[in-house]
Amino acid sequence: MNIATNKKEMIDGQLTNGRLNALFRRRLNHFSSVITNRLWLNAHTNYDCDVLLTFPSRVDDYTVIWFLEQLLQLAPGIRISIKYHFTTGVYGFYVTFTYERLLKGADELQLEKPIKQEFGGGYKIFFFDELEFYEGVENEDTFFTSQERQSIVQYLLYSIKIVHQQEISGVEFKIDQPLIQHSLDRNLILQVIPLHNKETLNRLRDLWVWPHTAFKRQPIGKR
Repeated sequence: MNIATNKKEMIDGQLTNGRLNALFRRRLNHFSSVITNRLWLNAHTNYDCDVLLTFPSRVDDYTVIWFLEQLLQLAPGIRISIKYHFTTGVYGFYVTFTYERLLKGADELQLEKPIKQEFGGGYKIFFFDELEFYEGVENEDTFFTSQERQSIVQYLLYSIKIVHQQEISGVEFKIDQPLIQHSLDRNLILQVIPLHNKETLNRLRDLWVWPHTAFKRQPIGKR
């Protein structure tokens, strides 16, 4: 297997907590050269994504690696695909969560969902521990609307808090400080965009090479 193939496999692979050590600890010293490779332009998401997180132009590679590592360590069930625009030097993270984590997020947000007719019908605040009562919960493709999914993903992202005091690119993070909001306030990340926000996304089309699956519904976790 040649070097280009190895790089493409690493880029196309889904980044999960279980692979964090294998993917980053062993290859951190080589990561900078890989992430600036044009292969990033051809990377595709292996699952549907709900929110796009973008970084300022020409952000240093170490900041991107650090931020990715924080997300993988601090957000159970997160799934991330990365996009890099070679000309503008802009990175983007396409983000979603496993279906189980989305369900738990719906519980935390107290979303109202329909109850099965055999249990009385109507709508009720969603409780994860009462899954069997909700209409359509067995189908992870359709149980949540697109906007519900994106609201849950945004909520989960903004709920991530730092667990160890640290500093990156001159920005200090204290324990229990929100990762996303503090990063936005200090310009470590540029914006967090729901993928249903077509007006904003259309403005970015001229700068980005988009994954083919970004606007196509697919089952979460299907590869």
